[in-house]
Amino acid sequence: MPSHTITLRLMTLLTAALLVTPCVLADTQSLETLLAYMKSPNVNTRREAAQKLGERRVRNQLAVEALTVAVRDDEDSRVRAEAVKSLGFIKDFSAAPTMTKALKDQNVDVRLVTVRALVALYTEHDIDFITNRRTGWNRLNPFLDTTDSEIIEPYILVDPNITSAIGDAARGDQSLDVRVAAVRALGVLRGRNAIDQLAEALATDHNLRIEVLRAFIKIGDPAAGRHLPFFFDDSDRGVRTQAMVAAGLLKYRPAVEPLMTVYRLGPEEKGVFKKVSDKVKGRFTYLPPRHEAALWALSLIGDPRSERIFVENMTSSDADRRQYAVEGLGRMGDVRYGDQIAAMIRKEDHVDVRMAEYFASYKLGGTANLRYIVDKLDGDQNEQARGYLLEVNSPADLFSYVHLSKTVIRQRVIEILGRIGDQDTIRELEPVLQSSSAETADITTLAIKRIEWRLSGRPRAGDPVVGREKPVRAANP
Repeated sequence: MPSHTITLRLMTLLTAALLVTPCVLADTQSLETLLAYMKSPNVNTRREAAQKLGERRVRNQLAVEALTVAVRDDEDSRVRAEAVKSLGFIKDFSAAPTMTKALKDQNVDVRLVTVRALVALYTEHDIDFITNRRTGWNRLNPFLDTTDSEIIEPYILVDPNITSAIGDAARGDQSLDVRVAAVRALGVLRGRNAIDQLAEALATDHNLRIEVLRAFIKIGDPAAGRHLPFFFDDSDRGVRTQAMVAAGLLKYRPAVEPLMTVYRLGPEEKGVFKKVSDKVKGRFTYLPPRHEAALWALSLIGDPRSERIFVENMTSSDADRRQYAVEGLGRMGDVRYGDQIAAMIRKEDHVDVRMAEYFASYKLGGTANLRYIVDKLDGDQNEQARGYLLEVNSPADLFSYVHLSKTVIRQRVIEILGRIGDQDTIRELEPVLQSSSAETADITTLAIKRIEWRLSGRPRAGDPVVGREKPVRAANP
């Protein structure tokens, strides 16, 4: 091989090695080196240094200050975006004022990253949907996207200045993408203090209406209900459906009369509505006619004023309407219907309706029927069963199922108890820690801590479980 060819190849390999070397070294660069690089005249060097400081996830004052200065003053939007993203990873709340100011950055990408970074101060779990397109609806939780399940724990306290700043972005940012991201972020952060800002966006921005309604569901405060009835007759079928069922999920009782009015209007005129017959388990693939949506919402509230409507739908040929009717009667709590619903169970062929009848029968005093719902925690009706079990009359009704031999059901019951349990639940679960597999013991530990934190407030740094577990994605204690 000619010598000049060998020389050329050696030079090519050397050049390639030099190009690769900075990437390799970046993972081992010292804090001092990265801080120095934050002052480099090279934009790419500053951006990569900001990224690496975030990846370290170390609360170092010098790192936070360097990133804060970059967010505020760097002339390059890519550096500002990477810096604010890293501040979200580091989770030092002293940087929050600078981060909220970045919601006013002139660059739309910086503002979009800032929304995510502010959420990342509290959680990084399953928040890709904040800036991504949605993929579908969940049949049993119709306002949560199938990849949109994250809501922070109730005991986590979010700085109201953060949710207020995000609320301003939700109702006023020039970019629709930023407004959508901000609305979704408020849902994740349970931004109660931003309800009025979201309501303003609901009223003035048609593009945001469904997003705001979903955020109201996540926030879970019935106070948002007062903003919903106006949209029960919205010209957009999706908006009016979601507004009605949002009122139901929020248990907003003042909406009962308006919902009954909509129900009595019957379905839309022929040709306006078309129901898609294909239903895929776990997905909600159609929008119901308006009177069915109203029935659905009324069933979620379970108010006695709706009794006649529930009764007239108990024998409907439509399975969904039968299901809503018996669910509503169960939540209404009138034991006079107990025997009638128990008789319906024996004749019902539709599996979802039959489980709804077991649920209603349990709510009306048929405690033994709870076991049929618990059994479905291991199977394709798991989501429906879980939703019903979150509504048990008392957590104690589930205690006996904590000791089942079937591991999957046992673990899922324990997880549910962690969401709804009380002090008695803690006493029931504590022996499970010593008598179960490692996996079940971990699930039980989390359930107990959830109850304790919900009853007494956010986890504290001195809490032994925080120090022991050190979860990678844990919220800031």
